[in-house]
Amino acid sequence: MSVLNVAIAGFGTIGSGVAHVLAKHSENTDAKINLAGILERDTKGQFARSWFEKKPELFYKSPEILLESTDIDVIVETIGGSEFALELISKALQNGKHVVTANKDLIAVHGAELIEVARENGCHLLFEAAVAGAIPVLRLLRDYLQVQDIQGIRAILNGTTNYILSEMESSNLSFGEALSQAQDLGFAEQDPSNDIKGIDARYKLVILTYLITGQWFTPEQIPLEGIDHLELPDFEYAKRMGRRIKLIANLRLSDQGVQVYVLPLMIEKDDILTKIDGSTNAVTITGKFAEDITLIGKGAGSLPTASAIVSDLNKIHGHPEPFPPHPAYKKLTIESMDEISFRHTLRFEVRDHPGIFGHYGKIFEKLSINIYALEQLPQYHRIGKEGEETVIFTLTLQDCKEGLVQKALKEINQADYMLKPVVLLREII
Repeated sequence: MSVLNVAIAGFGTIGSGVAHVLAKHSENTDAKINLAGILERDTKGQFARSWFEKKPELFYKSPEILLESTDIDVIVETIGGSEFALELISKALQNGKHVVTANKDLIAVHGAELIEVARENGCHLLFEAAVAGAIPVLRLLRDYLQVQDIQGIRAILNGTTNYILSEMESSNLSFGEALSQAQDLGFAEQDPSNDIKGIDARYKLVILTYLITGQWFTPEQIPLEGIDHLELPDFEYAKRMGRRIKLIANLRLSDQGVQVYVLPLMIEKDDILTKIDGSTNAVTITGKFAEDITLIGKGAGSLPTASAIVSDLNKIHGHPEPFPPHPAYKKLTIESMDEISFRHTLRFEVRDHPGIFGHYGKIFEKLSINIYALEQLPQYHRIGKEGEETVIFTLTLQDCKEGLVQKALKEINQADYMLKPVVLLREII
């Protein structure tokens, strides 16, 4: 097609960023993408006001008028949320309009059904911006790499958590202090639950898993642990062991199926992912023949996300016919976390009490778990008002299955001398 007419639905941080990028591109006389519409109720808002004052004719009064317009080829959905966005995207595809979205929550939960609607109506549904912002990882997986040769992915997919972890380690901040700082800088929402609980990273991993395996798993099928339980002793121990702590979205194809999870992991300092600080994202793809390929860049923000959306628009302009179905692997199942082996480090906070180590030893012996190392952290010992001593120490176990460790922790955490549940850190083996 000669010119692609685009409407932006939702004119907030991301939507206005898309408009800005398209406006810059339109300064070139040969621009092939035209901003032809904006759907935004609050025309006096922070982002929409100046556009409405300059070009009120761009603004549609209702979604119905936009959906029925024959002047619009593509709808860019940057509204966010689920219910309204799901309805809008579905109707747009049914009306023969291509859709580009950055809505990872929606794609992770409803991707399978929306892709089917797109295929039935001969439309594109593209979502490069839904994973890792400006990093073109979806394009790489879809267009360039032989997905059947990919063996796994390890990725930092959430800038908020990576910023918090970096600050806890480098500035010796508590979790609460690092989170507050991230909020002040605009890296974290006022309700940061989706970030710090790992939910955002899990949505993105669902999408990556689909692109590699051709299968949609529900977010709830993917094991998850956030970072809000981590404390400074964990970072001190990791540093002494030559490790850094990162929230990692991990996928690994195995003979049993696929290992997939989002967990805080200790990673060796020579691993490239340990070099990623602040709000930056990174994705390492491991292939049978290409070995490791790592992509690094901004994972969020108005213009980085907008650049990924505009990249999808350019793809539609160059290839208006929808792509064939994504090739599916043989039917895969997610391997149980209980069956995955790690090297585990356990942090204990206890009231000092005779026989503690003997108690742990019996529990581990019963489960055939070997202790690799024990380290006390005297700098965190405290004497209470009644002379009671609080002790913090770590136990590192030899490689073993997650299920065995969880059985041990279920019994250990019931002991009356435990002040807090054991904090568990893992290393991939």
